[in-house]
Amino acid sequence: MKIHDTNLVYENLPSVMTLLDSVAFMWFVTLVTLGIFSWIALKLWHLHSLPKYLAKERGMQQAKLIFWLCMLGLFWKPLWVLAVIAIVTDWDRAQEWIRGTRA
Repeated sequence: MKIHDTNLVYENLPSVMTLLDSVAFMWFVTLVTLGIFSWIALKLWHLHSLPKYLAKERGMQQAKLIFWLCMLGLFWKPLWVLAVIAIVTDWDRAQEWIRGTRA
């Protein structure tokens, strides 16, 4: 019993197939993909630099330390975590605790 030959040719392609197979559509897909990746990288950069902006806004004395922790945190993430911890730490109370004195 023979059903079909093995060399069947399907010629009824959808009308949108010419658009999807064009070079212009591939450039569009490439540009949209690059745009999305660029937007995500920008948002991650803003999130990464948030501690240094907060330190500068609050006028903290350790703003330069937090800046450098954020920059070096690009290469080693625990430094960025230390910058976040430095932002939320009350340094006056920490100094009192270290010295063992009460104001």
